[in-house]
Amino acid sequence: MRVIDGIQFFDAEQQFLKLYEYEQEHEQQKKLTASSVVTYLLMRSQCDEAGLIYETEFNLKLVCEKLGLPYSSIHNGYHRLYEIGLLAITRIGERTYIQLPMVAAHVPSKEDNEISSYFRIPNAIFNGAFLNTFIKARDVRGLLGVFDLLNGLFREYSNKRNTSLKRKKETLIKKLKQSKYAFKSWIRRVFSNKESLIEIKIEHEDMYELKFSEAAFTDREQDVVYEKFNAAVRNTLSSLLKSSSIKYATKDLKDMQFACQQELTAPLYRAILVNDQAEKFAALVVPDVISNTINKIEHSNAKVLGAYFRRTIKSQIQEVMKEEIPLRRLIASTYRDEGLEVPVQFL
Repeated sequence: MRVIDGIQFFDAEQQFLKLYEYEQEHEQQKKLTASSVVTYLLMRSQCDEAGLIYETEFNLKLVCEKLGLPYSSIHNGYHRLYEIGLLAITRIGERTYIQLPMVAAHVPSKEDNEISSYFRIPNAIFNGAFLNTFIKARDVRGLLGVFDLLNGLFREYSNKRNTSLKRKKETLIKKLKQSKYAFKSWIRRVFSNKESLIEIKIEHEDMYELKFSEAAFTDREQDVVYEKFNAAVRNTLSSLLKSSSIKYATKDLKDMQFACQQELTAPLYRAILVNDQAEKFAALVVPDVISNTINKIEHSNAKVLGAYFRRTIKSQIQEVMKEEIPLRRLIASTYRDEGLEVPVQFL
């Protein structure tokens, strides 16, 4: 299945950037630049669901080399983002993180688990020199205009399954607030660039009919319900780990996430597929299991975190499931129906 896979970008982030650029006056060092907008997009691609990047494991120069971005420009943009307030340093437990406050403000909580409105910026935006052309042209508003089109196209594709988006040329010029010469240059960068994510499907006298280019799509299986449930479990794990005293590296986190997905998320999701009502009970089980697991690890001398986490979460699932008999039996039956061995923690 073809999907738009990429960076989750909240509408509130886009709106902040637009208001900051178009509606507000700033000191020179706090003005948006094309390099600072590209840097924000880069940091957005590196942060976790809570808008955090573990500082000691982040190397801006290496990331720039990997993505083909000019380090000097991104370095300047990086420091400007702190001036603007789009980046901050925060400590959680004994760890220091680079925080994206706009993302952190939209993390679902127990009190409000609704996901804020967002669109996706395809990962392919980093391919080739597409972003570099905006940095060289110092075209802040052009980049914001690209975000606006990507937002519109994503919503048409996701909500209505429309593959095109109509935009009047006059409206685009007014939105960008650029001269006609600058607008023509923007058109060339956005639509005539072979690395662009957007193509002109049909050009009318006064209007463009736009579509995503093939580069914007990824071929993969998509299960929206599972992805939502898995994301919620991952958020719970990340949140509880950050507030714990456990010292872990990115590799340890990935190992723990994978173990959690295999031992807890996947079996619980089996029950949800069979019975929609199981979702609310599964949601109650997850924080108990993960919290108990982390507590056990904190009081251990584990040398290999990933392996120890897997053993511990299995035992904690078994303990919690002793009180969740209907859910446990439902999960076990899904395995038996497929002729599979039931994991010991659900027997």
